[in-house]
Amino acid sequence: MTNEVAALQIATVIERAVDDELDRLDNMDDQELATIRSKRARQVEEMAKRREGWVAKGHGRYHEVTDPKQFFDLVKGSERVICHFKRRLTDRCAIVDRHIQALAPVHWESLFICVDVEKVPSLPERFRVMMLPTIMLVEGGNTFHSIIGFDEFGARDDFSTTAMERVLHRHGMINDRDMFSDDQTRDDDDDN
Repeated sequence: MTNEVAALQIATVIERAVDDELDRLDNMDDQELATIRSKRARQVEEMAKRREGWVAKGHGRYHEVTDPKQFFDLVKGSERVICHFKRRLTDRCAIVDRHIQALAPVHWESLFICVDVEKVPSLPERFRVMMLPTIMLVEGGNTFHSIIGFDEFGARDDFSTTAMERVLHRHGMINDRDMFSDDQTRDDDDDN
């Protein structure tokens, strides 16, 4: 019974907060609404500029790297890079490819690339890739984590694209709002 009373009290507090927020929104004057619209228009414009910059750098697609120089140029040119080390005839690499091909056009904020270890063997040697598939996460030109095999995706072959998306999000490589955490924090602080 005590849990029910506590839950009811919490629900009452939340309901009051929602009602207060709705009242505040209902009572906004034209100037306040114009300020909100202006801020949102600036955010949309900023995102469009970012997206244009990302598209110019190759974001929004899944690229195969054909030589080490291309790899390092791509890593230097993008803040966040998700690199899949693969072998074409490996079934699990094909699974990762399928998920990345679905994510790349949706998550412009990171560059998605792959390296065929048989075509460019110097890169997996340099980064000590011992198991396939390996997804190397690069931020600011530095490798900070590698996802080796499927353990982080639930240790099963039939994981979903959403499972991969959650793991990449947890590592800060992709975001729900097409923006990065520091950008979201800054934007949310502006609301106060």
